[in-house]
Amino acid sequence: MVAILCIAVLYIFDASESTIKMLINRLVYSPFVEEGVYRVMVMGALLRFLNQHIAVILSTLAFVGLHYYFYDQFYWYHIGAGLALGYVFLWGKNLAINVAVHSLGNLVLILFG
Repeated sequence: MVAILCIAVLYIFDASESTIKMLINRLVYSPFVEEGVYRVMVMGALLRFLNQHIAVILSTLAFVGLHYYFYDQFYWYHIGAGLALGYVFLWGKNLAINVAVHSLGNLVLILFG
């Protein structure tokens, strides 16, 4: 699925090396690493001790905080994305589902943001 998304974006944009690197980073690497850290590791640890809603909120704050650190700007959609991805993880309990949803979100931002 991610490969199809990458091909579609390359068709819309150019196929330069920088575009390909950006797509791999935003549609494959970042979603996998971020969901592994924020959902599997952080939420997994918090769910052992806290209510599931508190765990989602705290993992969202970590998600937002790191994005703020890298972008040096606050974006409201990171809160919405963090909450949505937290509840997707509670529902599906599957890293692959979260990576796919995260990748789709990033694709929307690439195409329309």
